[in-house]
Amino acid sequence: MVGPWVSESDRAIDAARKTDLRVIVMDANGRPAGGASVRIEQVRCTYHVGLVLPASGWPEQGLGAQTHTEFWRCFNAVSLERMTDWPTLQPEAGGGLDAGRVALLQQTLDQAESLGMFVRWGPMVSADPGRIPGWAAKLQGEALAEAVKGYSEKIYERFSGRVGQFDVYTQTLAHGFVEDKAGVSVVRQLYGSVPVRSSGALACARFDEALDIQKMLKVQRRLTAMREAFIPVQMVALDHTFGGRLERRSLVRLLSKIDQINKPVVISGLTVGGDSEVSAAINLETVLRTLMERPNVQGVWFAGLNADLAIDPSGALIDDMGLPTPSGRVIDRLYHSNWRKDIETSADELGNVRARVFAGDYRVTATLADGTTCEAEVHLVKSVDPQVVLLEPLRPGVPMEMLAE
Repeated sequence: MVGPWVSESDRAIDAARKTDLRVIVMDANGRPAGGASVRIEQVRCTYHVGLVLPASGWPEQGLGAQTHTEFWRCFNAVSLERMTDWPTLQPEAGGGLDAGRVALLQQTLDQAESLGMFVRWGPMVSADPGRIPGWAAKLQGEALAEAVKGYSEKIYERFSGRVGQFDVYTQTLAHGFVEDKAGVSVVRQLYGSVPVRSSGALACARFDEALDIQKMLKVQRRLTAMREAFIPVQMVALDHTFGGRLERRSLVRLLSKIDQINKPVVISGLTVGGDSEVSAAINLETVLRTLMERPNVQGVWFAGLNADLAIDPSGALIDDMGLPTPSGRVIDRLYHSNWRKDIETSADELGNVRARVFAGDYRVTATLADGTTCEAEVHLVKSVDPQVVLLEPLRPGVPMEMLAE
C-alpha cells in the first residue's frame, strides 16, 4: 500500500511505539571499541499479535509446525475465548469444571507455553443471562454471588499463572444480570480477585462490537460508572467486525476515541472484511496501521483464522490449504517486516551505536576486532529518554569502584 497517508502513519507509529537506544561497546581494557560489529535482535515485541483459537483447540494447520513460516511467525499470543464459556466449562450446578474441556485447555496452554506465547482467557462471567449456565441464571442474591465466586475460584485453581488477561464481566452495555440480581459488590470482588488469585493477570472489561462512535460513547460512560463504583478495571478489551469500504480519515476519527479511554486497550477479536479478498486486505492494513498509531492499544487478536471461523469470509487469514490469503500476507508484511527489524551495524570511533527501535525484549551482541564477543539481553520500554546498553568483555577480579572510574 502506498500513498501520502502511509508516510504519515509511519511517523505516527514511530512516535507512539519506538524508543531511542544507545549501545556503548568497550574493549577488555575499558576503552571504546570503535568499529565493533553490533547486532540488535528483537526477541519479543511488547505489542501482542494474537489469534483467537478455534473451540477445538490448536488449529489443524498447526501453529506448532509452521510458527517460523510466513504468517505464523507474526503471532506471539493466543486467546482461549472459544473454549472458556461458563455454560460449557461448568454445565452442572455445584459441579466441578468439565474434565474434557479442562484437558483441552491444559493441552492448548502447554502448546502456547512451548512457543512462548502470551495467553488471554476471554470472557469469565457474562452480564447477559443467556450466556451463563441455565442453572446459574435461575439464581439471585447470595446464591448467585456464591455461584460466581465458586466458578472463578475453580478457574484460578486450575489455571493460575498460565493466563495473562481475563475478560472478567462481559456484555455490560446491554445487560447487567449479576449486579442486578446479586449486587455491584459481586462484580467489584470479581475484578479485584483476578490479579491476586491469578498471579498478576490483568482484569479486563470487555465490550463487544464496540468500535463505532455511539458504542464508544457508551463504553466511556460505562467505564466512568465502574470507576465511580470502585470496580478495579485494569484494561479494556474491545472487539469489532469491519466491512464494506473503509475510509482512512473516518477511521482515524473513530479510533481516536480509544485515546480517551484512560487505560490500556486490547482489540480482543478483530475481523476485517471487504467487497473482495483484495478489498479486505486493503481495509485490514488501514485498520492495523490506525490501531498501531494509538499509544494505549497494547495488542490485537484476530478472530477469523479461516473462512469457517471468520464472521466475514473475505477477511479469512488462511485459505483451505493453510496458506496466507491477501489479508494474511498483510499481517506478515506489517508485523514481521515493517514493524520488526533486526539491526546490524558498526560502532563509531567512540564505540557508540544509536538506533530507533520498537519497545520490547532485545538481544544485543557486539563482536570486537579481536573476535571477542559480548552480549546482553534487555527490555526496552517506550521512553522519551534514550536507553543505554553497555557491552564489554568480562574482566574478572576488577572491583566495581575501578569499573566506575
